[in-house]
Amino acid sequence: MASPSPSHTSSFGGAPLRIKSALALRGPVLRVRPFSPQDLPPVSAIVRDALRENYPTSLYLDIHRWWRDGFLVAEEGSSVVGFLAAVVSAPQLARVLMLAVYGTWRRRGIGSALMDAFLKECAMRGIHGVELEVRKSNDSAIRFYTRYGFEITNLLPKFYTDGEDGYKMRRHF
Repeated sequence: MASPSPSHTSSFGGAPLRIKSALALRGPVLRVRPFSPQDLPPVSAIVRDALRENYPTSLYLDIHRWWRDGFLVAEEGSSVVGFLAAVVSAPQLARVLMLAVYGTWRRRGIGSALMDAFLKECAMRGIHGVELEVRKSNDSAIRFYTRYGFEITNLLPKFYTDGEDGYKMRRHF
């Protein structure tokens, strides 16, 4: 029997997006909603765990101020388990700054739920392209983004704070 596909029960424009997947049907429903400042502690912890970075709190608040609808969190029950933070970087172009899920929650469709909600928001706003950076060594993330139509456009030497190279990836609608 095939797994049920995710069902979106509301538009994203401010209302939470509820995702029901095969896993969610056995437990709490995954909810994608806009970030709020109360989400700072779990988002910071996810960044340290998943991205190996330690950014100041002010960065997250700035991203939130720049594009509230581009900063999404995924909740399983009452726990924030992942997030996507993006900004509008040019007319009709968005840039994903971070997409991360707690290690123990990966490979459960949470990143896909966040990306689906984000791309829906981009389409509603008339955005025609999305770009992002990814660590050169992060093969699973590169495969994930490729499934969403992103293509590697540039090598970014020593892009990350630890000196690792990155790739610029871009998707056009």
